[in-house]
Amino acid sequence: MERFRLGGVPGVTPAKWLRVWRERVPDVRAELVEVDEADAVAALVEGRADAVLARLPIAEEGMHIVRLYDELPVVVAAKGHPIVAFETVTSADLAGEPMLDRGGMSLAQLLETVATGAGLAIVPMSVARALGGTETRHRVVTDLPPTTIALAWLEAADSPLHQELIGIARGRKAGSSRGDGKHRDDRAHRVEPGNAATGAKPRPSKPKPKPGSNRPRRPGGPGRSGRPGPGRRR
Repeated sequence: MERFRLGGVPGVTPAKWLRVWRERVPDVRAELVEVDEADAVAALVEGRADAVLARLPIAEEGMHIVRLYDELPVVVAAKGHPIVAFETVTSADLAGEPMLDRGGMSLAQLLETVATGAGLAIVPMSVARALGGTETRHRVVTDLPPTTIALAWLEAADSPLHQELIGIARGRKAGSSRGDGKHRDDRAHRVEPGNAATGAKPRPSKPKPKPGSNRPRRPGGPGRSGRPGPGRRR
């Protein structure tokens, strides 16, 4: 195979994975092919892509599906809308608001319509960031379920290159062992909210020092109660 075509639905940004691919598989050129959400499986069946980063659910028959990470749901509004004043919202906050249905529009067209002030739309955060433009704003809807991005390809087309891509997406080192199974749920390697979907792992937080733990004690100084310390006598 002279090239490997990776399809991606709107919002996915596998740039880091493709860089690692070029390092590990220099003899096979990886190409990113844009596909619509409804077109992800067809792109595989019709031979337009060798694997796709798809947004679940998709048809599972005859497919290998590896779940990679979850996306937060957000509401997108025109930048002057009152909902933008909140840091996060709930479904109840959106009651009575005109909600736009995608219908036959692409996600880009949907958000362009939102930008006109015609209504609000619920989309994954990655879509809002990629396609929202300067005339919209988005806020996380805290009580809606997340969406899931998965790597999918045809069972009949399975190859060592597909397994290599799984290892890259999961953050495995070159030459590490691979697991088997039609459905593989890898939550150990997931993209946290607020990070781009590039496979980057969140940095561990540093423990906070205890209050006063580094503060030197004054010999003979008064205690917290105001009484003289052990080094001083009245």
